[in-house]
Amino acid sequence: MTEGLRERKMRIARRTMEEAAVGLAYDDGVQAVTVDRVCAIAMVSRSTFFNYFPSLEHAIFGPALTYDLALTERILAAHEDDLVVAASLIVMESVRGQGDDELLRKRFALFAREPGTTTTVSWAAGTSRAGLQEVIRSWLDEHPASARLVDADHTTEARMIVNFSVALGDEVMRLVGEDGADFPFDPAVFRTVRERMQVLSVPAR
Repeated sequence: MTEGLRERKMRIARRTMEEAAVGLAYDDGVQAVTVDRVCAIAMVSRSTFFNYFPSLEHAIFGPALTYDLALTERILAAHEDDLVVAASLIVMESVRGQGDDELLRKRFALFAREPGTTTTVSWAAGTSRAGLQEVIRSWLDEHPASARLVDADHTTEARMIVNFSVALGDEVMRLVGEDGADFPFDPAVFRTVRERMQVLSVPAR
C-alpha cells in the first residue's frame, strides 16, 4: 500500500524527534536529555512531542521490541544448546537492527555505554519481556528436546530463560566496547559472564 502524504509527514516528524532524542543522549548522556531540548532541535512543540511519544524514554530507547520470525529462528537454531544466550542475542539484534541505520547504531551504543538500561527502561512495561517469553515458549513447544527442566512446563522454563537472559545481557554489555561497535560480540564474553553467574548461583560451602 502506497504511503500517503499525511503518513509520510508523520513518519518524518517521528523520526526527527527520535534522532534528536537519541543524538542528545549519545552526545551528552541520557540524564541530560529533556523534552524541551528535543523539541528545540526538532522544532516542534511539547504537545506535538507527546502526541507521538508517551514518555521521553520511548523517544530515546524506542518502543517495545518486536521479534522478527526469521531472526529469532536463526538465532535459536544456532544456539539451541543455550537458550539463555540465544534470548540475549535476540534482544541485542532486535535493538541494533539490520543494515546501516545511524539511529539504531547510536541507540544500541547507549545500551553498551549505560548498562542496565535494558532492565530499567526498555523492559519497564513488560511488553518486550512477554513477547520474548512467547518466542522461547513456542520454540520449546516445537523443539521439546531443547527443554532442560523436567519438572516445569515450557511457559515456566521460557520465563526463567528470559529472566536469566536479561541479567546476562546487562553484564555482557559492561564488558564490550563503549559503543558496542564490535557487535556481534565474541562468544567468549558470554562464556565469561555465564561462568561468573554459575559461581554465584552455587551456595558457598
